[in-house]
Amino acid sequence: MLNTLRNATTGWTAKILLVLLVASFAVWGIGDVFRAGNQNAVLSVGQTEVSLQEYALAYRQASSGISRQLGRPLTAEEAEVFGIDQTVLSQLVSGAILTEQARSIGLGISDQRLARLIADDPSFQDASGSFSRAQFRNLLSEVGLREADYIAFQEDAAMRTQIVDAVTNGIVLPKAYEQAIGLFNGERRNVSYISVGPAALDGEPEPTDEALQTYFEANKATYAAPEYRGLKVARLTREAIANEDAVTEEAIAADYAQYQSRYGQPERREVSQIVFPDRAAAEEAARKLADGATFENVARAAGKNPADTSLGLVSREEIPTPNIRDAAFSLNSGQTSDVIDGRFGPTIVRVGAIEPASVRPLEEVSGEIRRALALNNASDALNAAYQTYEDARAGGATFDEAVEEAGLKIETYPAVDSEGRDPSGDPVEGVAGAGELLREVFQTEPGFDNIPIPSDDNGYLFFDVTDVQPARDRTLDEVRERVVADWTQAELLRLVEERATALAEAARGGKPLQEIAEENGLTVENASGITRQSGAAEIGSQASAAAFSVGRGGVASAKGRGALEQVVLKVDEVAPPASPLDNVNQTQISQVQSGLTNDLVQSYVSRARTQFPLEVYPNGIENAKSMMR
Repeated sequence: MLNTLRNATTGWTAKILLVLLVASFAVWGIGDVFRAGNQNAVLSVGQTEVSLQEYALAYRQASSGISRQLGRPLTAEEAEVFGIDQTVLSQLVSGAILTEQARSIGLGISDQRLARLIADDPSFQDASGSFSRAQFRNLLSEVGLREADYIAFQEDAAMRTQIVDAVTNGIVLPKAYEQAIGLFNGERRNVSYISVGPAALDGEPEPTDEALQTYFEANKATYAAPEYRGLKVARLTREAIANEDAVTEEAIAADYAQYQSRYGQPERREVSQIVFPDRAAAEEAARKLADGATFENVARAAGKNPADTSLGLVSREEIPTPNIRDAAFSLNSGQTSDVIDGRFGPTIVRVGAIEPASVRPLEEVSGEIRRALALNNASDALNAAYQTYEDARAGGATFDEAVEEAGLKIETYPAVDSEGRDPSGDPVEGVAGAGELLREVFQTEPGFDNIPIPSDDNGYLFFDVTDVQPARDRTLDEVRERVVADWTQAELLRLVEERATALAEAARGGKPLQEIAEENGLTVENASGITRQSGAAEIGSQASAAAFSVGRGGVASAKGRGALEQVVLKVDEVAPPASPLDNVNQTQISQVQSGLTNDLVQSYVSRARTQFPLEVYPNGIENAKSMMR
């Protein structure tokens, strides 16, 4: 809600957010200003206090932003890991310092101006764009804000804005900086290069037992077995318990007769209409049509083109106006109607081609109807099965016994890791991707009566953990095949890098790339006019960066586009852009401009911090958090 209030406004509110959100740098040495005393505020700067409610709102706002990215609510532990406490506290300290500074230098805002700012907020306006006191009160009620508190908050925010305006207005990035960015982005280079890969080596390396053991020991954690858990799952869904055999032929026939339109295409007609400004014009057009004038000529005379008159090929239900609908579906193909009172004025309708209704025969759709009826019937059975399972467990039945009483099937998975993979590393069908199920499985122990998990199809997953296999280090024999493959890959990369380095050294010594290529059975290629942005697509991002790290005639080697490819390159030509400013990336400019603005605000707040006593109240923070539980 607070986001809505802020985002819906413009200008001054954006500057408030700059203060509250952008200036959320680390709190400057507040470790020694914590005071236990005040339980009705979270902090104070001079005479300015930050209320529990303001902290709660800021905390919710910070949490909800991360929750939206994760697609689920944050746990208390995750909120601590993300440092939400510190971020919110920092924001509130910054805001309080600016508020106190504004008051100390006598800034203020008139009641009339403050009222205007609130009234201009679109969040509080009705459909006509006028301020709605009822909407104002309703929105504040949603977030638990009193009207007086909100007005006071906006008054403080408006005063902070005046300071931010004074600090940041008129900041312009120097043209010299833009020129430098343009030169950097627009510089082009011609590069000659040799691609060096495993084919340039003398065969594939073979590991000795000693080398393999050494590699395994150095990378043992990579091959460790994670914790595995055995589990049983019973799925209570409509699909799982739907009984098609219980659906009678009589029920299928009755459903087909009642909902026959579901199994076919309704009649559709090409309908055109001419809407007239008054009835006299419409009656005159009707006479012309009766005298043999064409519908198209009458439409043109009325100032209409074909696009204005055509409703397209439509069914009866797709025509919203009853009079037009009745007329269109009472005429024969090619006929025009009399003058009709339409929604937008007197109307004449014409019908073109007619597509008759078509219905699929019962024999063709009986299977669909049987399945649909079985699923509908399963809704009641689902609730009954759920209650049967719960009653059985409450009565002391084992998981297997309760599932059997509920009429469900058990799926058994002997060993699954927290990502839904088996000991071979393959995804386990039915479990892989079931994030909530796996989270619960790895948070419980064997023998527990676990709470059923709601499934996406409005059903439930019952589960039982049967076994826990702790994480352990695997032996080399268990993973020898993987280790051999990984060692070979690593050794190939090392040898390719060594070969590329040797070839680059030869090139730096003055030997032409062409001669080096011929001696090694390789080919010289060219990348012309590459920039820092385009070079990655041609020679790889690391090779492109290397090409721009040396001057004209310089030689470098770096990783190419392939996993085992190294590039030995020489810069043949360096060309600055003819017009540097044409190569300026406005996103970069905006980021630098924003960073400059943020630095100025941060510097100002940091300096203002030294003028006022700051106290933080842990008891107040805990009370604010209790408001959110």
